[in-house]
Amino acid sequence: MQFCPNCNNILIPKKGTDLLFCRACNVEFKLESKEEYQIIKKIKHNEAESAPIVVNESEVRKKISEDDRKAYEEFFGKTEQPSY
Repeated sequence: MQFCPNCNNILIPKKGTDLLFCRACNVEFKLESKEEYQIIKKIKHNEAESAPIVVNESEVRKKISEDDRKAYEEFFGKTEQPSY
């Protein structure tokens, strides 16, 4: 792993070239050895792990309270739709 001499940010290899790239400085550096640099992504997953799924009741079907309806009608005027 190599770091930028200007800002100490990690240098990322550019695809298809022998260059390292600093994302902060936008400066390219010559890669000394391709064998030194490999990007490997490993995701360890345990089959026993599970993420909780939270299902909320739909807010669309709920009716507003009478006080909210009156305030709405005072501000915007009466509506023709009975669902408000």
